[in-house]
Amino acid sequence: MLRIARHDDEKTVMGILSLWPGLKEISHLRSELNDYRQYAGKRQLFVWQRRGENQVQGVLGVEFYQDDLAVIRHIVLTPAVRQPKFYYNMLGEFQEQYPNCFIMGTIETQNIINQWRKFQS
Repeated sequence: MLRIARHDDEKTVMGILSLWPGLKEISHLRSELNDYRQYAGKRQLFVWQRRGENQVQGVLGVEFYQDDLAVIRHIVLTPAVRQPKFYYNMLGEFQEQYPNCFIMGTIETQNIINQWRKFQS
């Protein structure tokens, strides 16, 4: 289940995002989280958990451009569920929630998005 991260998810989001290369240092991680807060209308953090699970197992960081374009800036899963099918589940749930958005990636995320598109077809 993918949902918008709430304020009470902050520690969990920080822990999972710290698994992302470049966000291991707390100063970089806090800076990135501040960017999501500062540009809340344009940037959004989502948390993901497998159906039937109580624990958050993934974080999706998205930057929206207009109403029809979403750039996936971060897509992070915990080590226990770090498998392609769960990345695809997270992206698929995002696409279901935003069916009119074309999903693109950054240099770091485009590869998994390309694999997800191939998996879909």
